[in-house]
Amino acid sequence: MINIDRIDFRILEALQTDGRLPVKQLAEIVGVSVSPCWQRVKKLEKAGIIRRYTAEIAIEKLQTVQVLLAHVTLSRSSREIYAAFERHVLEIPQIVECYEVTGSFDYHLKFVVINMQKYNEIVETFLSTAFGVEKYVTYVVTRAAKDERAVPVSISSVER
Repeated sequence: MINIDRIDFRILEALQTDGRLPVKQLAEIVGVSVSPCWQRVKKLEKAGIIRRYTAEIAIEKLQTVQVLLAHVTLSRSSREIYAAFERHVLEIPQIVECYEVTGSFDYHLKFVVINMQKYNEIVETFLSTAFGVEKYVTYVVTRAAKDERAVPVSISSVER
């Protein structure tokens, strides 16, 4: 794990709010000069703490979409089965999140599809037959009460 300080945390907070901040403006926000700020950003990128810069798209302004959550239970538990399941999930662009979880099911999936017909096609060809899926439960998202991409990185929120 890389050792980071308060300035690095402020850089991370600022970039989560606006990943397109020019280095000069970022340096002003965090209270350092431009060159050390740029070096810190490069250090955070090289360490893999900053994974990538992306644009958050308001897909609902382009087309109507349906968001669904599915809880999947596999009939057998083995690393090989889990790995095969996860490899196949990576091939389906409509599955935008996949988490292996503890508890009463094995995976939590988030789908973004153009309609329920598309979801049913995916389910019929993937979940219902692949990798010994024992059962899946689907939840239709009616609205997002909170949809935050930023993670709590302030020095006070990260346990040491």
